[in-house]
Amino acid sequence: MTTYSYQVFADYFQVVVMDEVSEEDFASLWTGENSEEWMIAIGNSTLGLGTLRNADVLLNVHVEPHEPAYSIDEFDHVIEASIHLPSGDLAIMGGSESLSVARRIKVPPGSYRLLYAVSGIETIQSEYEPAEDVYSLFIWPAKQKKTTLVKHWKASRIQKS
Repeated sequence: MTTYSYQVFADYFQVVVMDEVSEEDFASLWTGENSEEWMIAIGNSTLGLGTLRNADVLLNVHVEPHEPAYSIDEFDHVIEASIHLPSGDLAIMGGSESLSVARRIKVPPGSYRLLYAVSGIETIQSEYEPAEDVYSLFIWPAKQKKTTLVKHWKASRIQKS
């Protein structure tokens, strides 16, 4: 496993993760039925990772050789989804940043499964104040599968898509 840690300005309450050659409009991805509720917008080769603060946030990206073992108790919010990375050049940027300043991670081209997990939600006092929230993305090579809400930070909101 390789882990990358980035401070990203989550402008518009999101961090964008995409294949560098993707031409998807990530703003339009937030129109899905569960996007805002589940804190994720999913395209074919682009993700919008929702955050609870419109500020600099810590994003840890874990590139795994296979599905990671984890305890659901470690996180407040967990989503499983898929992304296709045709070039293998993963770009990570804030909601208003341009691709030219994106952080980059090289992975083999192909289909990936991912786990988007959020912890430290209880430390957030307001959307602009410093907090200990951490946004984690685990990716590993795998076939595409249905998006699943595993755990919602508001426990009463669990539903399957």
